[in-house]
Amino acid sequence: MPFICENVECRAVLARGQVRSTHEDERWYFYCPDCKARNELKNIGIPGGPVELIQPERSDLPHKVIATARPLEDGKYAAQLRVQRALSMKGVYAAEEHWEQLGVFLDAQEAVAHAKSKAADLLERKA
Repeated sequence: MPFICENVECRAVLARGQVRSTHEDERWYFYCPDCKARNELKNIGIPGGPVELIQPERSDLPHKVIATARPLEDGKYAAQLRVQRALSMKGVYAAEEHWEQLGVFLDAQEAVAHAKSKAADLLERKA
């Protein structure tokens, strides 16, 4: 079974020969050769026996969420959101969903928080 980089920007599918495992802080990892992201590994070998590493299954998929605040002419901010839902097949995303204006806010941080909240609601419903 190949290893998959968990960096949502990368998602490289790597053969075992492409991955060098590293033991740091009592845990196992590999660094993606493409993006250099650290990815967790799990030792399923018997205690005292040889190390047998697998990539742990994640209960949540690595969705790509980009929440932003677009300044408006009146000094307010429009909450914007882009979401790429990860499909159950590793390394594959659904088409991007995009919202230009989820609401108008006086503060940019409020707009971003609102967009992130909408993303969480959306991903929870479609899970």
